[in-house]
Amino acid sequence: MIFVLMINQMKTSLLLSSSDLLPLDLLVRVLPDPSQIHMVQSRGSRGLRLSAPLSFPATQVFTNCEHFPEEFSLVVTFKLQWLRPKRNEWLLSLLDEGSEGSGGRLLLGLRVSRDQLHFLFPEGGTGHRRRVTFKEVALDNAHWHTLSLAVTGHYFSLTVDCGLPLEIKQSQPFPSALNTRGAHFYVGSDGRQRGDVFSGLLRQLVLLPGSDGSLRLCPSYDPSVSELSVPTALKTSRSVENQFSFSMTTWPRMTGGTTPDCTGLEEGQLWFNTGLKALYLCDGGRWTSLLHSKQRLDYVDDYQDLYTNSETFDVEVFTIPNEGLFLATANRDSRSGSGIYKWILGSFQKYQNISTHEARAWKYFTISGKHFLVVANSGEVQQERSVLYRWSPVRRRFVQHQTLDTHSALDWEAFHIHNHSFLVVANHRQGTRSSSVLLLLFEYLIFNTFNNPNSVKIKRKVIHCVHINMYLCSARDSNHNIDSVLYRWNPLTKV
Repeated sequence: MIFVLMINQMKTSLLLSSSDLLPLDLLVRVLPDPSQIHMVQSRGSRGLRLSAPLSFPATQVFTNCEHFPEEFSLVVTFKLQWLRPKRNEWLLSLLDEGSEGSGGRLLLGLRVSRDQLHFLFPEGGTGHRRRVTFKEVALDNAHWHTLSLAVTGHYFSLTVDCGLPLEIKQSQPFPSALNTRGAHFYVGSDGRQRGDVFSGLLRQLVLLPGSDGSLRLCPSYDPSVSELSVPTALKTSRSVENQFSFSMTTWPRMTGGTTPDCTGLEEGQLWFNTGLKALYLCDGGRWTSLLHSKQRLDYVDDYQDLYTNSETFDVEVFTIPNEGLFLATANRDSRSGSGIYKWILGSFQKYQNISTHEARAWKYFTISGKHFLVVANSGEVQQERSVLYRWSPVRRRFVQHQTLDTHSALDWEAFHIHNHSFLVVANHRQGTRSSSVLLLLFEYLIFNTFNNPNSVKIKRKVIHCVHINMYLCSARDSNHNIDSVLYRWNPLTKV
């Protein structure tokens, strides 16, 4: 037990002395050569575009120990355009150039292909390479991405843009003693195919020994460009972390309209007026508007195109309990009649067709729990009549209840006075004479002619109840210089 403890302590000390568990920026080590790199800013972040393979000796990283860490993370931030099928581009490679063979032996590699990421390392002492592939990771989509690849023994875990980690377990673990003597790091290349370099932008390339990099990267203000260690030349004037911490300490005040104080103590504070939907900044003396919503009217969007039998003069919408919502259209063409539509599964659908004669209007009303629908027929036939329909609960359709003598009827109105129910029709003409016929509902639900006020070409009528009095107003035709008439119900004469 003492011997095992000593071995573990030696391995731990080697790991600590090799890296001191601090992020090792690999990208900064290739920056001194400005002739082979170009700095590009894309989508608000800076990156390096390589024109030739860049390399540096591993001794610059592993100063006190020649062995690669057994547990580590690779953190990379890059942007890459869409790749062709079967094309691979290298982000990083580590080659033992002292080995036999052209180009040396690959000790470690990280490359990306279409919707895949590959991590390569040597398999024990066999000389073969082991490849760990993460599938269905869209990294070549012309957007910035920050990935953290954590390696611990048999387990390989990938986190992209602070999302859910993808973990793969391999039968062969990562080597516990990978010697880097004489090795070189290659950035954006595999070190052997000269001239074939990473075509995208590189912003961050970090080796983090002994730790999972995603724990330091996440959560982040902008996960696609999370920073662990970015070269100073690639940083903007204000780091993302500073912006995030600033926003955490300056949440805006939210009020319903009451203006808070704006003095030197509140300078730099934000205030959001929920009533005006406006954002203000205090400059030490007054609130300055930053964002203000534009005033706009409420608009009605087109929801459904309803195709009727012919030209439609009127629409009546009503609800029959336990049956649903209905819509009746008054159509001009007598041959096709008028339609009844029912609301079914989020739209009005044709439910029933009713024979009409140049229908001008529908009126829905109820009497003693029964549902009625009366049509104003204006067709010039020998015997002008409008029709009253009743809802049949058995047939679940409107059936004819009664025909009513009208004269080019234009509109109907239904109303109740005490225990009596009335219908009033606005007639347009009867030959050369016009009339308005008031109909009374008798005990057996039959409407009869009740009164005939003098009128000339009635266009519309309105029923109003003021206190205990009932009024009927008729609107005359504009072609005649005649005043409209207001009628009042006389409870004594009942007219």
